[in-house]
Amino acid sequence: LLDRTGTVISGLSALHLFQAKSGAIAVKDMDIYATHEFEEEILNHFKEQEGYEVTLISHRKTEYDSSTVKKVYKMEKDTKKVDLITTEWASAIVPILQYHSMAVMNYMTAHTFVSQYPKWTKDMKSLVNPHMYLQDATNIQTVAALMKYIWRGFIVTAEP
Repeated sequence: LLDRTGTVISGLSALHLFQAKSGAIAVKDMDIYATHEFEEEILNHFKEQEGYEVTLISHRKTEYDSSTVKKVYKMEKDTKKVDLITTEWASAIVPILQYHSMAVMNYMTAHTFVSQYPKWTKDMKSLVNPHMYLQDATNIQTVAALMKYIWRGFIVTAEP
């Protein structure tokens, strides 16, 4: 599915694997990024093949504060949660590259793991994405997202 659709997995699932945390494979919260042309196929896979239920469809970019996000589907199955984040851009990774900081710029494809800033991520350091200031994107959601990574032990800075 990942290979055929160009879908990638990011968020804490990717971060835990990169940091080799104990139990990383058993993460119960997964963020999946896809282009809009494959959103129905991916949704159908999770609903019909995996038994997930869509609990919310958001056309706004609330949690995922990026101009490149078209729609977010929240799905649940027992205690597991999956967010399907779709974009109208040609590549599913575009929203990941526009997020608040380096800490979340990691993703898995069908064949590899990519970390845009491997040394910083390994060292639990994160630089705030400069576009947050340039596009006046600093808001309460951004601050809450940055705080989430500070609480997880990251050193978050605005300067290298």
